[in-house]
Amino acid sequence: MPDEELPTGLAQLAEEFGRRAGRTDGLRVASGLAAGLTLLRKLLYSRLHEDVERIVGRDSMLMPVSEKKAEVSTKIEIEMYQIAESAAAARESRYLPAVDDWYRDWLVRLRLGPSPVEPRVQERVVDYLAKTPDQRRLAFSTVLARTLAESRRAPLVLFHLFPLSVQIATALAFGDTQAASKARGQQVILLPAIGDCRQCRGKVLDNGEQCPGCGNPLWKSEWLTATD
Repeated sequence: MPDEELPTGLAQLAEEFGRRAGRTDGLRVASGLAAGLTLLRKLLYSRLHEDVERIVGRDSMLMPVSEKKAEVSTKIEIEMYQIAESAAAARESRYLPAVDDWYRDWLVRLRLGPSPVEPRVQERVVDYLAKTPDQRRLAFSTVLARTLAESRRAPLVLFHLFPLSVQIATALAFGDTQAASKARGQQVILLPAIGDCRQCRGKVLDNGEQCPGCGNPLWKSEWLTATD
């Protein structure tokens, strides 16, 4: 799985998107999704792994090889969930004229590339999309508990905030700032402290941007555990 901000073959994927969606802004959409979802994947892994270890301590029994394997597996799991949440958001907001699965499959290639795991990925994404949002979230947290044990100690609100952050990244990529603001409003209800950051004031940031103060678009542990 590539870790660069914009994946190899972006131009081709953008051209395909524009052709299939009947849009002239394929590169902007593809670039926005790539930047936004890459940042969210990195931030979620950091919140689940590095932040938890910093607070509760490191498992000294975990070997470096096992840790690296867990990281790769966890990031793939995050990507599959992101793909499903983005596809669900695009479908519900009617961003695309055609009612079919091409956007979902296109996202798999955008996020993970044409790799040997793709058939399994497709099946997992389809399974996520057959669930309600709450069912998807619970299934995702259950899988993470197996691939990354310390994720069980992460603040529960993180798992409620994350799918909304994916919705925001998707909305921004499609130029729907109203939907992005609405999703941010839902996040503020879940975690009112979001609006208290003196640097970003809880505003929606462009895809790929992060607030150095609070961590927006996915907040640092001290913000996740704020009580007011």
